[in-house]
Amino acid sequence: MTTPTRPLQPAHSQEAAGDPVVRVLIVDDDAGKRAALKAILLPLGHHLVEASSGIAALRCLLKQSFAIVLLDVKMPAMGGFETAGLIRSRQKSEMTPIIFITAYGPDEITHADAYAEGAVDFIFAPVDPNELRSKVSVFANLYVKAERHAMQTRAAQAAIDELRVLTDAAPIGIFHTDADDRYTYTNPRWTEITGISTRDALGRKWHSIIAAGDSEVDHESRSLAESCSRFEIIRPDAESRTVMLTWRPVSDVDRYRSGWV
Repeated sequence: MTTPTRPLQPAHSQEAAGDPVVRVLIVDDDAGKRAALKAILLPLGHHLVEASSGIAALRCLLKQSFAIVLLDVKMPAMGGFETAGLIRSRQKSEMTPIIFITAYGPDEITHADAYAEGAVDFIFAPVDPNELRSKVSVFANLYVKAERHAMQTRAAQAAIDELRVLTDAAPIGIFHTDADDRYTYTNPRWTEITGISTRDALGRKWHSIIAAGDSEVDHESRSLAESCSRFEIIRPDAESRTVMLTWRPVSDVDRYRSGWV
């Protein structure tokens, strides 16, 4: 009978507020070994979860993500290598580091096959506490850095999405160009004014809409400061319109001009 999995909360978590939770999954059919591994890892302050079989481990991975999986090689019903292969077959856990813990000697393990099943490292019994804590810490730190980067990326994308909602709803025409003055974005109001769809605008020079002979906009010698100008545009339906353009340069992280808004 499979015993239920259960988390072990550390008495004093060392994870900083706001940092992602580092979960470590310990998979071994021997309750005594699981208890010993938890005792070794408890000072690290991570969230420790135990599973008594490969099936129980897979159930845990269906419910939440883990920074590291510590996996016994020899277990009844489903061995460690088979369990690792199934962990790797899931997209959400295919990159989860797996450290095999085994009583087999180094010469008894076919490393090529084991690494093919997803192992990133081996720890041979008897387990050295310092070695185990050191290896878990390495992968835990990598996990935290990756999750921080992912959170920053999500926050940046959310800000971009919010800005896009605002510009799409703006009552004035808005467009953005790259450093070569080619459109990279136009909003719906710009399309209404010019009669040109965003799809048709992308990649075109922004000043291609200006009526021939209009001298009020010198697009080759614009200053780097914000400026305004009035000029005539010609729509695809041959209708001409007089518009006021206000432009501002956009710079990249090195302060080089990367385009205009």
